[in-house]
Amino acid sequence: MDKADGIYFQNMTGHDIEERLKKNDIIIIPVGSTEYHGKGQVYGEDTFLVTRMAEIVARETGCTVSQPIWFGSHPANQLGMPGTIVIPEETFVAYLRAIIAGYWNVGFRKQILINGHGQEYVIPNAIQQFGKICQVPAVLAFVNWPTVIAPFLKDKKRGGKYFDTPFRHADEVEASYSLALFPELNKKEYMEDCK
Repeated sequence: MDKADGIYFQNMTGHDIEERLKKNDIIIIPVGSTEYHGKGQVYGEDTFLVTRMAEIVARETGCTVSQPIWFGSHPANQLGMPGTIVIPEETFVAYLRAIIAGYWNVGFRKQILINGHGQEYVIPNAIQQFGKICQVPAVLAFVNWPTVIAPFLKDKKRGGKYFDTPFRHADEVEASYSLALFPELNKKEYMEDCK
């Protein structure tokens, strides 16, 4: 995220963006969270997952990636976990709406918000509010990565090929994707079997 690799908006100059927009006016905005994922997985796991996915797409398509959103809202069942930083829904919606507007003003008329956390009930509100308030032409898409690859997240009992348990927060499924996309940040020796 800190390299001048031609992917991240924040790592480009005004000239870079002007040239980029002539070819591709799509930006991917990774929306993650900072929360407890156990003793062997990093607090930023949800953010790193969608950020790495966005980087892969950008390298293949030439689109731009925003630096990720590190903090988000949380479902009630995740409140109180140590290290979990909770942003109230109304604040989070306003923040996302401002980010969408800022990227629109630069020239990104097509924006994809890729969610890496259980806040899929909030992100569509930000998109709707942007549309109602700003009333400008834009293509705004919201992608929840677990929904897109749902068949690959199934446990063996439900027809899946790889996992013994169904997908849930900080489990073997999420840990497996993290180990595949950013192994250097995880510590397998501290991961716990919670059967």
